[in-house]
Parts: sequence; structure tokens; C-alpha cells
Amino acid sequence: MVASASCRTAVGLISSVVLLATAVQGANRSNAALDLPVNRHSCSEPGAGYYSDLAASARDKAVAYFADMGFVVEKQDVARHGEVFCTRDSARKALTAEFHASETDIPVTFSGTVRNATLFIVSKEIYKENFTQLYGAQSWTDEEYEKLMTHEMIHSAHAIVATRLFGTEDGMGPQWLLEGMALDASGQLPTSEAELNKITGDDFNDFLEKAEKGGLKPPVYVQYAKFYRYVRRFVSSKWIVENAGRPDVTDRIRQAMRASMTH
Repeated sequence: MVASASCRTAVGLISSVVLLATAVQGANRSNAALDLPVNRHSCSEPGAGYYSDLAASARDKAVAYFADMGFVVEKQDVARHGEVFCTRDSARKALTAEFHASETDIPVTFSGTVRNATLFIVSKEIYKENFTQLYGAQSWTDEEYEKLMTHEMIHSAHAIVATRLFGTEDGMGPQWLLEGMALDASGQLPTSEAELNKITGDDFNDFLEKAEKGGLKPPVYVQYAKFYRYVRRFVSSKWIVENAGRPDVTDRIRQAMRASMTH
């Protein structure tokens, strides 16, 4: 989450510094609102600028993430505007219309997605409820909401790159791999080095088998994050992007692991 600036100055300078900071913050919010405008649904409190700021920051992080790998993605292609829902009912109604689905098809803990360069996302309050239900209140921090936005922007940018490389969004790879990338890139559900050190090749193969058959026990995203980070010990994120859309991607990962272990 973007933290508000704090100023510690001599008493005689406080007034001028506060006025300057207020002007700069106001300009930043105006730029973000123009750059990535946000509509809010069933929201009682003001705060469109807050959501615009976070969404623009998250999108720019996603663009930079792929740029570091040599993949240029235009930020306006990743997301041009957003829709924020302050009630679960307003989210369900909008999503059923957008995806031509029934309300029962929308997960109760839906939090966010990007479709056609539009970010659909629940409010911070609803996401906190979803997050704590899945991972416990002790895991929540004030940064989690922007991490969620970054996660969804990573997916959007990844879809653009995968289509460029493989001709379809299916080139993002199997679910565990594409979700693992978004989780890792956004800093969600961190994995300790001690946890990674305990993983064996048999553990990885067992995970892959269960992931392919839908046999993973919840919370599955914790496992996606952990095993993606395990794979990253052997190959780069760029390698993953360039190989994720190949039908033999898991075999390629195993080969890369074996090659790394023999050196």
C-alpha cells in the first residue's frame, strides 16, 4: 500500500512543508485518477483517488516486472480503468453481466480479476474478510490490498506476453505456475528459506501430480507460491515465461532442475 508522507521539520517550516505536501499529494491523486480512473459501486465513503493511486501503482509494478525480463508491455494495455465493489452483491451482479455467468458461478470469496484492461476488484474491507477467512487474521497486513491489485495486474500483463509468444493466453501455463508467478511477483504468501530447503524432488513430483488432477488440499495458493519459489531456485522468471506455454513445460522444469543439480 502507498504510505502517506510524513514530515518532521523545524517548527518554523511546518506550515509551508504541509502545504507543499498537500499540493503534491493532490496532484498525484489527480494524475492517478486521470491515468487509471476508478468507478465505485455501493460505496458509502469517498475514496476514488485512493483506489486510483493503488491501482496505478500496482499496474506500473507489473509493467516493470516484465520489462526487467525484456518484455515491453504498455501500461494502458494492462489496465485502463477499474471497478471497485463495496458490497458482495454489487460485485456478483457486475461480474455475472461481464462474464455472462450465473451468480452461483461467482466464488463467495471473489476478490479481483482483470478483463479487457478493466480491473474488477472488491473493496479493501471485503478483501480483508476474504483474506483472513482463508489465511487467518495474523497473516493480514495493510500492504495486502495493494499486493492483491499487483497480483491481478501481473496476470493481465502475463496474458499479453503469453499471447505474443504462444498466440493465446493459454501460453501462461498451468494454473499452479501462472498463479505462483503472480503470488511471488506481488510478494503474497511469503515462503521462508527453511520451508524451501525442506522440499525434495519427490515432494515436487507429488505436488505436480495433485495439481494436475485437482487433488491439492486448501489453501492451494500457499502451495502454488511455495512450489513456484522452489522452481525459481533452478530457473529464472524469464525462462518460465518463455516455456510456460509449451506442452512439456513440467518436463522442461525437471530437466532444468537436474542440470542445475549436476553443476
